[in-house]
Amino acid sequence: PITGSNINSKVDGGRTLKRNNYNGVLNPGDTGDIVQFAACPGPDEKQNMKSTFQYFGLRNGDIGGLEFVTVAKVPKNTQLLHWYGSEWWSSRDLKRQNVGTTRYPAPLRDSAKNS
Repeated sequence: PITGSNINSKVDGGRTLKRNNYNGVLNPGDTGDIVQFAACPGPDEKQNMKSTFQYFGLRNGDIGGLEFVTVAKVPKNTQLLHWYGSEWWSSRDLKRQNVGTTRYPAPLRDSAKNS
């Protein structure tokens, strides 16, 4: 059955254009999806991609998606970073750290560039 607030039966595939609905758990598994490897920026870094809040598929269904777009040019070998949310680190009792490396840099906040 089709369930969930993100379903629009008038649109092919059930896609909705609502911007405030959550599509449930999206498990990339072995799909080759690059977003599953995107890190959360550290304190001196900034995101270079973000969610558009455009969801696809059935809520918690077998197939679903969430659209992401880049918000800046992404040079070769630069990490893709998106904000996980303010509770992500504390709920796991982890300290937020920078993720960029020499080989795979992360975009820096302007304040970090001037340090």
